[in-house]
Amino acid sequence: METETDPSQMSLKWFWIWRNAFLRPTINTFSRIISHPKASTKWGITWMAISAFIFWFVGPQRQLLSAIVADQFGLHTLFYFLLIGSIPATILGVIGLLINAAIVHGFSRLFNGAGTFHHLFYCWAVMQLPFILISGLLLNLPSIFPSSRELTFSTVGIIFNTTTLLTAAGVILYLIYAEVVAFSAVEKFRIGKGFSILILLAVIVGIVGYSLSSCYQIVMINFFR
Repeated sequence: METETDPSQMSLKWFWIWRNAFLRPTINTFSRIISHPKASTKWGITWMAISAFIFWFVGPQRQLLSAIVADQFGLHTLFYFLLIGSIPATILGVIGLLINAAIVHGFSRLFNGAGTFHHLFYCWAVMQLPFILISGLLLNLPSIFPSSRELTFSTVGIIFNTTTLLTAAGVILYLIYAEVVAFSAVEKFRIGKGFSILILLAVIVGIVGYSLSSCYQIVMINFFR
């Protein structure tokens, strides 16, 4: 009977990681991913940079920003905008995930999390690419098939656009689920506990953010009164 090669005993095969992270996002899958000797912050930064770079060109913000820039400054400027904009987008993508992983890992320590920051960051970073490519492909189908734009306001067009949008949203939700499982695998939690911890953290961050925003508005109103 043929057995699958354990990634901890082979050279780093990224396709294995992407395939299993997307098709089999389980505790066992992510435990095997972080067991590889090259599961490090350096490789995490590398693959998050690649993913963030690609997301800049295929993400939902591209069409909106491209339309605004092209309308205001022309197509020639749009080319340079997309090219130059990819640099800060890549840097911000890496920094954002580093901060996110640091906060989540630190919070997990309050609940006896047994993982490490570099494993969590690496796991989240290396799994992004297939989800970004698939959701990006779905969101950009009208651009790939220009003839579909003619059907935008027809029944077929509405069904087509709604289906692709809902499917892309489903892929993003699936990514969030996979990240919860990866977090649970790294920190040695059950999936239910890992999900509860992340929900609690999200609520706390939301309350703090809302409080700071309210305080800022009050200060600005009184300042300009």
